[in-house]
Amino acid sequence: RKTKSKGLKLIMRKTVYALSKNLYSQDEIKQLDDQINEKKESKSFDSPAKSVLKTSEIEFIKYGSVSQILSKFMNYCFSANSKAFGFDLFPVTGDKIMNYNIYKPGTEYYWHIDAESLNPIRDIKLTAMMNCSDEPYEGGELVLFKGVEVKCPEFEIPGSVIVFPSFTNHKVNKVTSGVRKTLALWMWGPKFR
Repeated sequence: RKTKSKGLKLIMRKTVYALSKNLYSQDEIKQLDDQINEKKESKSFDSPAKSVLKTSEIEFIKYGSVSQILSKFMNYCFSANSKAFGFDLFPVTGDKIMNYNIYKPGTEYYWHIDAESLNPIRDIKLTAMMNCSDEPYEGGELVLFKGVEVKCPEFEIPGSVIVFPSFTNHKVNKVTSGVRKTLALWMWGPKFR
């Protein structure tokens, strides 16, 4: 049974994702893009899921360097957790690294999960993303898997934010034209028990 309720996508009474459409305006997206280009980190590296095709370009930004413009994003992430998921989460500190993913035509990220099972102290509990695209694009759809493939068409609207459990299998389809940009944040918490 599929239902939608106030930005939550439910299947069989289980929340698949929480979404806020148009949380950010195009002007705010442009400001964020400018700040990321000015303050991006050069010493970070990406560690995509093992043995999974990921062909997007990635830039890195510390949360603290853009925290003012991301206050709505962060507030929505914690609100979505309290309303839909109920995970124990650590605070997000200024040194938290976020990925700024740039998908050009022909790039994609195949099925994967963001959860990490080997860390003895913490788990990645939530994946949060904002669509930061500043030009039209085609393809690049976000698809989640929760027993069935769940498409997230509302997330394709620039300025929209989506939050889902990091153990959810998901992918980004190949972009066919234009440039798709997303900001990704992984929210940590104590080990699942």
